[in-house]
Amino acid sequence: MSTSERPVRLYVYLQRPDNGQWVTVGRYSLQRETEGRFLYAPSYADAGLGWAIDPVNLPFKPGIAIGAPRYRGLHDVLRDACPDSWGQAIIRKQKGLSDSAHPYQFLVNARNADRWGALAIGTSPRPSVDHLSSPRLENLADLVVELSAMAVQRPPVNKNIRKMLVAAPSLGGARPKGVVQDGDDYWLVKPRVPSDTADVPLLEHMAARLGRAVGLDFADTVYQTVGDAISVVRVKRFDRRGDRRLMAISGATMLSTEFPGGQVRAEWSYPRLAEELQRIGAGPDRQELFLRMVYNAVLGNDDDHPRNHAAIYDSALKRWRLSPAFDVVPNWDDSPAALAMQTSLGRYDISRQSILADAGHFGLSSTQAPALLDDFLDRLDRSGKQLASQAPAAIQAFFHARISHGVQLLRGGQDPAVRSNKFE
Repeated sequence: MSTSERPVRLYVYLQRPDNGQWVTVGRYSLQRETEGRFLYAPSYADAGLGWAIDPVNLPFKPGIAIGAPRYRGLHDVLRDACPDSWGQAIIRKQKGLSDSAHPYQFLVNARNADRWGALAIGTSPRPSVDHLSSPRLENLADLVVELSAMAVQRPPVNKNIRKMLVAAPSLGGARPKGVVQDGDDYWLVKPRVPSDTADVPLLEHMAARLGRAVGLDFADTVYQTVGDAISVVRVKRFDRRGDRRLMAISGATMLSTEFPGGQVRAEWSYPRLAEELQRIGAGPDRQELFLRMVYNAVLGNDDDHPRNHAAIYDSALKRWRLSPAFDVVPNWDDSPAALAMQTSLGRYDISRQSILADAGHFGLSSTQAPALLDDFLDRLDRSGKQLASQAPAAIQAFFHARISHGVQLLRGGQDPAVRSNKFE
């Protein structure tokens, strides 16, 4: 977009969390390259509706146009409704967009049916939302074969599935992916790609299984091989159930920070994310976030950036909650000394001192935090080695070594804070 082009005006629709009806929640406008505004619809306020689609950056303030300081004028929650790298690459190719295309291009060119969360976009004041049309579970093998072909830029194997994948590029992340439907459940499908140095789908599945075994709230996963022994993990979408969509915001939105964006890495912080959970009414989930930080540290998942955390609106509780954990994959090629997110103020290093330094932000006292940490490490040590024994030999050895090293480190083995920090 250039300053000489016509202003952009889009209407934002919301599926109500109480009864599932679609309403026009507001209007987004982009006057110039970086001047975005969002205004809650008068009809939304007049109807007595007051759900804030982003309780951090877009609080419900009828009649007040709220600016967008990030993403070149696109509001954080609307950026959440856009695809990430994989989907953006499809849209760029399909629409002939440059690498410097304005983020709103990915908002308008992604289909409403497959967006993350409960928002949809249109040019009409009246909601108009298409339905998600995904391959059925029985077509999983064909879907995976097609995703594998797309990953290496081969021609379509199944033209109908390729057409469906190209038409619905709204999902996030950098890896090729699609969605299959099984009854009222929708599963994100992620196959292994040729550039993987390990069975990444199996690593993700094992990490999720282990997380659930030690009491963490993880999205459901299923691991299997299809076609020519292609490894694939299915992850249940926690923002969908049948025709109902759940309001959702990313951790990046909660932290009011951009992702990707190395220049703002100092804003990526677990303690700050815990503060934002408290601010939006999800304070009881701060302990879960603390343990997920510990879990990522032990497993060496240094891809724990803020878009790999999220909050969802629980209509039964009528408040925001920390979402189930997702995209937790240990780093196979390196044993990282630091995480992508700060574990305490100014520190990213994986150490007992750093993990405990800001425990108060998670609602834990100076005596509660060490006790909780040690109990969790004991459970992780026992359960991890038991679960890993069910995996192939290489994966089993990896989890045994990674868990032993991480547990020892967080029990106070060595404080790596003196080492150089690759994120600083």
